[in-house]
Amino acid sequence: MARSKNVSFAVLLFMGITLIASPILAMENEDESTEAEYIDNENLAASPESSTEILPGFLKNCANTISKSTGDKVFNYIFGDEKSLDYDTCSEVTGSGKECHDALVKYVAEGAMFKANYNFYLKRGDDLYNICLDVFVD
Repeated sequence: MARSKNVSFAVLLFMGITLIASPILAMENEDESTEAEYIDNENLAASPESSTEILPGFLKNCANTISKSTGDKVFNYIFGDEKSLDYDTCSEVTGSGKECHDALVKYVAEGAMFKANYNFYLKRGDDLYNICLDVFVD
């Protein structure tokens, strides 16, 4: 039974990471100077209703602000059963900014595997960000 849960969790984790990484990695590599001109305050939606309204360059930029290990920890905390956070993880999460954090959480939460509990995952994302600010950053 425990082995079955571990295998199920590993498959779920792999699928979640694939959902996050595939579209981001599939985007064309652009010259960074061109990307910097493309992503500016004029081109960003102030408060997008869904991640489909977020510019692909903005989402890619956000994903690049955190390391893979931090991304895995954040994913496991929000979408899995991870219960603990650490200073390094929180530093990267808060360093990327609330808008980036929210955009990435929305992007994953809108996926087929998580959409049924969309609001729950958004709240978990907010909780994670607030814990990081209150405990590790302030």
